[in-house]
Amino acid sequence: MNEMMKLILSLSISGSILIGLLLLIKPFIKHKLSKSLQYYIWIVVLLRLVLPFSFEESILNDLFNRNHFFAYMSSQGQDATNSNVELGHSNPILSPNTEANQTSEKLKGDADHSLIRMFEQSILYIWLIGVILSLTIKLKGYTRFTKYMRKTSKPAFEWERRMFGLLLNGRRNKVKVVRNPYVATPMLIGILKPTIIIPDTNFNEIQLKNILLHEITHLKRFDIVLKWFSMIATSLHWFNPLLYFLEKEINHLCELSCDEMVISKFSSSEKQQYGETLITVASNERYPVGLQATFSDEKTILKERLMAIMRPSRKSKFIVLLSVVLVAVVVFSAMALGANVGGSTSKIMSSKSPIEPPSILILHERNPDPIDNYKILKWSWDGTKYDQQGFYQTAWNSEPTLLTGLRRLKPEEKISVDFGTNTPDKVTVKMAYLTESYDESLLPIVEVPFKSVDGKIEFINPPGAISDIQTTGRVYSITAVWGQNSCEYVFASDGKFDQEEPGQ
Repeated sequence: MNEMMKLILSLSISGSILIGLLLLIKPFIKHKLSKSLQYYIWIVVLLRLVLPFSFEESILNDLFNRNHFFAYMSSQGQDATNSNVELGHSNPILSPNTEANQTSEKLKGDADHSLIRMFEQSILYIWLIGVILSLTIKLKGYTRFTKYMRKTSKPAFEWERRMFGLLLNGRRNKVKVVRNPYVATPMLIGILKPTIIIPDTNFNEIQLKNILLHEITHLKRFDIVLKWFSMIATSLHWFNPLLYFLEKEINHLCELSCDEMVISKFSSSEKQQYGETLITVASNERYPVGLQATFSDEKTILKERLMAIMRPSRKSKFIVLLSVVLVAVVVFSAMALGANVGGSTSKIMSSKSPIEPPSILILHERNPDPIDNYKILKWSWDGTKYDQQGFYQTAWNSEPTLLTGLRRLKPEEKISVDFGTNTPDKVTVKMAYLTESYDESLLPIVEVPFKSVDGKIEFINPPGAISDIQTTGRVYSITAVWGQNSCEYVFASDGKFDQEEPGQ
């Protein structure tokens, strides 16, 4: 799977789990916890959906990278099921296939690989088209709306601008306050050049003060930035229907928590006046743009806001404890779920991966001295894939370095390979008989079963080839994988014993 799609999908899954959790407990916390706390908890979910931060040990990162080796081998056009062995398990020696069968299998693998690649590319393009369409529609609507607002707005009255300055204590003088005859509810728009738009209606001093306090609270909390953040998240995850519940909840709680902050120091009579102001400017219109912070809202939500205003706030020890526990659970869950960070950077390594392919010790039971004449071929390392020759061709083309001073390994004797402290995630062992052909072995390549003992792998040297084809030696391949890093160790042996009859 394409790394970008793996990242997006893992973020979407993490966010969906958190959304489901919050929707599940919503009936129990709706009237118990403060609206501001609920609002910021949903912001944590929004961050989880957009920011690709994750620990390597997170659930989603582990899930998406657990089978990375099979994905890598598939990308090389090989059959991962047949050619890879988990460390600690073994497969029986494959029966020799004819050259025609090998060619047929290779062509079939290449065809399957091409189809998978085409499917992955199609999924990526569909996702990108969806993101572009979603962003285009929303930004076009917002641009058209703001352009119309600028064209039809006029400066607020002098006493309205003066009250606004007093409420801000003279700060943020660049914020504009304008009137517009085509809006039915006050709103705040713009990030770099924020503007408060109020209906071109006669408000009394108390009403205007409540309206401006509400919009100033939106301004101080950077709610417009969060609305843009929410818009980007829903565009990136346009395929996930739960994101639209998230956006609705955030917008809803944004207004409720803003009301809560405005009236936090109000007396009962001031709260009543604030509620009456809400009713006065209540609008039946809904603004599809979604990138402005409004004072009023649709009737059903307006009713809830009025009830929340008049409901006495409770801060018992139980409520405080419940708030702390909920925040901790959501934050911990967001971190534990994580995302596929393996696909978000160019360096794709597991937590156990060495910096470079490590040296190994190759031993056989008839000689205590290790075989130190071997070659390391990188296949995929630190996000870079390498084009290498096959291990058979490597043995021939590296002459004399690899085929000089060969050990004479006997058929059916034990060979062990020690990786030291760098135990691989997966290992494959193969052996090919060296023949008169320089390009490709005239005899089938044999997969060799092995067992794992304390980081070492042990295998039995395959028996001699049952064939009339003359063999001159053997070449061995040990493929080791750490995360998405993989390399191949190639060594060879003399073929003297292959020419002897068993028992000699």
